[in-house]
Amino acid sequence: MLSLKVTSTQRIETLGLLLVIFLALYLRFYELDRGYSGLGIYSATSLNVGTSLHNWFFPSIFIDGSIIADKPPVFFWIQGLFLKILGPTNLALRLPAALCGTFCVLLLYLILKRTYGVLAAFTGGLLLAVAPIDVNFSRGVFLEPLTSALILLSIFMLLIGVQRKQVKFLYIAAAVIGIAFMSKLWQGLLPVPALAVFVIILRWERWGQFLKTLAVCFVIFIVTALAWPTLVWFFDSSYDTVMHSENIWDMIFGWNLFDRFGGLQYGSTHDPSWLWFLTGPMQLFLGVTFIPLAVVGAWKALYDLPGKIFSKTINDEKLVPCSGLIWLIWLLICVIGFGGATVRLSSYWASATPAICALSAIGIVGLLKDRQKQSQWQGAISYLLLIAGLLYISDALFNVIPLWGGYKYLSYLCLLIVVIFPVFLLLKPGLDSKFYQKGEKLLNFGLSIILVLIFASNLSISIYSLTNPRNDTLGRIGFDQMPVDFGGASPDRKVPSEIERARLRGTVITAIVRTEPYALTAAIEYIYKGKGTGKYLMGTDSYNTAAKVAYHSAEYSPHIPRLPILPIYSEYQDTWITSLEDLGELATSGDLQYILTSKDMKSMNFEFWSWLSRNFEDVTILSGLPFDGELRVFKLLETDVQN
Repeated sequence: MLSLKVTSTQRIETLGLLLVIFLALYLRFYELDRGYSGLGIYSATSLNVGTSLHNWFFPSIFIDGSIIADKPPVFFWIQGLFLKILGPTNLALRLPAALCGTFCVLLLYLILKRTYGVLAAFTGGLLLAVAPIDVNFSRGVFLEPLTSALILLSIFMLLIGVQRKQVKFLYIAAAVIGIAFMSKLWQGLLPVPALAVFVIILRWERWGQFLKTLAVCFVIFIVTALAWPTLVWFFDSSYDTVMHSENIWDMIFGWNLFDRFGGLQYGSTHDPSWLWFLTGPMQLFLGVTFIPLAVVGAWKALYDLPGKIFSKTINDEKLVPCSGLIWLIWLLICVIGFGGATVRLSSYWASATPAICALSAIGIVGLLKDRQKQSQWQGAISYLLLIAGLLYISDALFNVIPLWGGYKYLSYLCLLIVVIFPVFLLLKPGLDSKFYQKGEKLLNFGLSIILVLIFASNLSISIYSLTNPRNDTLGRIGFDQMPVDFGGASPDRKVPSEIERARLRGTVITAIVRTEPYALTAAIEYIYKGKGTGKYLMGTDSYNTAAKVAYHSAEYSPHIPRLPILPIYSEYQDTWITSLEDLGELATSGDLQYILTSKDMKSMNFEFWSWLSRNFEDVTILSGLPFDGELRVFKLLETDVQN
């Protein structure tokens, strides 16, 4: 007879899961509609997919479907559905990421519960729920939460398939990875090597049949991942171009892969080391204070693996350390891959956060639950790693003291534990001592304090982000966007010219960051009244500005027809989107009457600025924009256009 009695242990587990989910929901949904919508390119593209079948299949930042966005379509399709239902609002734009971020927390909990138990599941879910970088990207218009959710879902399906010995779950995992690729391309493939190792070690079929299973998985992945770009390639006559790229394959392999490792410079204005995310001033914001526990977890996974990996049977003893290997390989790929990239964006590191939280949870299990099973030297190495990690955390806390003076005392607490821990470990009584139990309790208490310390510091940063929203176009945690002066390079340090130009590009990208919505709305209304019968509402300096204006006009001025906007100059590369000759022809024909650009364009592209000054007059104040702001509005002069 089935028993419906709920034990106290089950009630505790349920309460723990509810706490984790509550934190995840609260931090991701609290006043979700505040501030700007986020990255304009994504917002405009998502809005356009609902305007026609053409724009759905060829997601474009412009209403005419002329230029395909520089990312695959899955995210835009999902976000476009929310926009179709709720209209062009912040809430509609941000809901998909918030839901995916919460789903990530739940999936990580379920995966860890199946492998390392309830304690690991609770710890990993709790850390991911409060991780500042994950909270930040789950509250904006970003692809990372969806990509991470798909990755975690594929791991979950793979785990079920191995445990049940059913290949259908492997096929589902392959399809989900393909969808992850169609979410944010190569970022969706980060754990694939780890998953391959996991399946190979835990295969239950003979090699012949197993290779057939892998072949089917590969075909499923290829079809799922490459069907859309292949069709786009076949129908290249249906659109003008692909954003930042020559064609769809250049967008996938060039712009979104090889260009990030040398071809581009934006985002590269900071720490050039391979461990930039660990050594820069952003440690706490990036959630890498979890790293000390993660290193202990990696050590536990590696230590347990050799004795189990060659076992001929598939059981939990073999499965558990192999699952730990997934998180470790995933993290190492992020460290090596992103560390070597010339483009340094905090969004890249967001993809490593689930792996860090999982390894941290494994480390906690090793220190609190499995300590009795460890050899003396294994335990000693674990604690040495933890002590070194506490020094790192202390340094990270000192970097954010300007936000809250209390971080200073948390930092001192870390240093105090560093001093006490070694003394206690050296004097710890043996197993036969009557003081052993008291010693164990004291040690567990110390470890709990460390966990609470790490949890509290990251939670406080996440809450700070909630209560101090950044009203900018990007809405991301970035080195140049923090409200704290972290110092940085000395004034006399010579900055390479390409880095300086990258810095200027970053200024142009965020030209509308400090433009109030009412002012930008007034400028758009002014331009629309005076544009006449021109084809374009206006020209703008870059794709980002064009996309932001396109979405902003749809949100704040729905009565204005959604006319195409002409981007002129690439904010990422020293290339023209629209040549000066073409600009001259458009201006002469009357198709282009106004241009919106950044005041810093004068330093970034003087050739364009000079042409603009000769042929257009500055009407920034007349348009409703403040002259002391970033943006400038220019109106075509009633004279012949000069080259």
